[in-house]
Amino acid sequence: MARPRKTSRITPKGTQPLNAPTQQQSTSSQAPQSAAWFGWLIAALLGIGTAVIVSNYMSWLPGSPASVWIAVGLGIVLIGILLATRWR
Repeated sequence: MARPRKTSRITPKGTQPLNAPTQQQSTSSQAPQSAAWFGWLIAALLGIGTAVIVSNYMSWLPGSPASVWIAVGLGIVLIGILLATRWR
């Protein structure tokens, strides 16, 4: 014989307590959309940073290979990543 199911639920499933706060989001609290050029700026910074790093290893830059060029490329990529976190 199967045992009867014990449940700790007091109220029927799908109901809410009377004093529960409502979860409504106001439209004024949402951040505005980013401009259309913002996404292109992010892609350009990521591409330029990558190109600087690759150009350093191909010895296309003055004084390359040098760690300064790697730092510059990584800095540009980092700026692109930081801007991507602000994109809406």
